Amino acid sequence: MMMMTLKRNAVQADAKMNGKPKPAKKTVSFRHDVNGDSSSTEIDQKSNTQNAVPQIKDSLLLIPIHNILILGSMFYFGITQNIEGVLLRSFVTSLPIQAVYDYILIQSLKKRPKGDNVPLLIVSSLLVSLVLSVPMFLSIVILGAPVFGYTFKTFLLSLHLSQLVFGPLTVLYSLDFEKFKKLFEYEDIYYTIFSHPILSQVLLTLGGCWLGVIPIPLDWDRPWQQWPITLLGGSYVGGVVGGLVSLLMRTYRKWNKSSSE
Repeated sequence: MMMMTLKRNAVQADAKMNGKPKPAKKTVSFRHDVNGDSSSTEIDQKSNTQNAVPQIKDSLLLIPIHNILILGSMFYFGITQNIEGVLLRSFVTSLPIQAVYDYILIQSLKKRPKGDNVPLLIVSSLLVSLVLSVPMFLSIVILGAPVFGYTFKTFLLSLHLSQLVFGPLTVLYSLDFEKFKKLFEYEDIYYTIFSHPILSQVLLTLGGCWLGVIPIPLDWDRPWQQWPITLLGGSYVGGVVGGLVSLLMRTYRKWNKSSSE
C-alpha cells in the first residue's frame, strides 16, 4: 500500500513538471572595452562622424602651401602702395590655383558620390564662393569693419575670405549643405574639426582673420598695418596653420592607436 502511494505521488509530480515548462534563464550582458566605453556606442559615434564629415585620404598636398605663395606675391607686387589693385589682381590670379587645389581635394576623398561631375563641381565651388562673398561682406561690416572710404577694400577682403572658406567646403560636401549641418550635432565637434584637414583650415582661416585686427590700432606706423592687409595675412596664414594642426592631430591619433595595440 505504501509503495502504491509513493508511486502515485511520483507520477503526479512528473505530471506537474511536464505540464509547466521550465522558465528560460535570462541574462543581461554589459560589455565594455578597456576604456569603459561600450563598443556599440563607439560604432554609433564613428558612423555619425562619417555621415557628418566626408573622410579624406592622408595627403600633404591638402596643406594649403599655395596660401603662402599668394600672400607673398601680394607683398612682392606692392600691396602696401596699391591695396585695391593688388587685392583685385591677386584674387583673379588665385582662381585657377584654387581650382587645382579643389581637384586635389576631390581626388583625396575616400568616398565620392556616384556620377559626380568633377569640372562642374569645381566651377560650382568658385561660383558659390563668389555669391557668398556678399553675406561675408555684410558679416565683416556688422562685426565692425570700416565702411566710409573702405567699402571696396572690405569687399575685396570678403572675396578672398569667401574663396578660402566656402570653396573647399563646397567641394568637400558636394553642395550638400544639409549634410554639413549634421556636423554641429556631433558631441566631439572640436576634435572632429581639428583632425580634419579641410575643416581645420577653414576654422583657423576665420580665426586668423579675426586675430589680424589686433596689429591695426598699434602705433607702429608700418605700411602693412593698413586696412585690411593684416586681416588678409591672418586668413592666408591661418589656413596653412589649420592644415598643419590637422596633420599633427591625425599623426598623434595613429601613434596612440598603434601604441595601445
